[in-house]
Amino acid sequence: MIDQVRTSAYARSVFGPREPVLEAVLRDALLDRGLRPMQVDDNAGRVLQLLTTLHRPRRVLEIGTFFGFSALHIARGLPPDGHLVSLEIDAEVAETARHNLAAAGVSDKVDVVVGPASDHLRKLAPLSLDMVFIDAEKTAYPEYLRLAYPALAVGGLLVADDALPQGDFSAEGDHIAAQSAISAYTRAVARSDHLFSAFIGTDNGLLVSLKQ
Repeated sequence: MIDQVRTSAYARSVFGPREPVLEAVLRDALLDRGLRPMQVDDNAGRVLQLLTTLHRPRRVLEIGTFFGFSALHIARGLPPDGHLVSLEIDAEVAETARHNLAAAGVSDKVDVVVGPASDHLRKLAPLSLDMVFIDAEKTAYPEYLRLAYPALAVGGLLVADDALPQGDFSAEGDHIAAQSAISAYTRAVARSDHLFSAFIGTDNGLLVSLKQ
């Protein structure tokens, strides 16, 4: 935990204060609405925006919207013809995300879809996505990988948050099951002959994979 705090604190000291819109989104969600601090950290958000800016995906899927902090960063990096579909199981939280995306001026680039992620994933056409970001129920990561992989185009990016054993499992009822699922996901990705992967040192670890 000490190393995580130092990493986050150092990033903030280098990049300086958050933009007012990001600060307002976090204050509204965490202080005014009392939501759990389960969003990606500031540096992870910047990494997502950087990856999207560099990769220029047109069709992006996010599994786990929460209050829209990661979606906001992904949307900022999209090319002019890019679009993000973000999946959220909680309708009330999804509405908060829509509000935040509108406040950040990116709502035209994002559709927040309410419902079970697995149901949506099963309907996707093969090779129909350029990028997938997973940040939802940890015990479901292996299933999300199984369902999302066929929909990811060759050359597409697969990104998973909380990919380290000390990731954020605060919302999980069974920490051991969550850690086991994360381990299964990371090992499956790392050992795949069709994915080239690397960890990025955010607070809870991003695992980025390129489909070859």
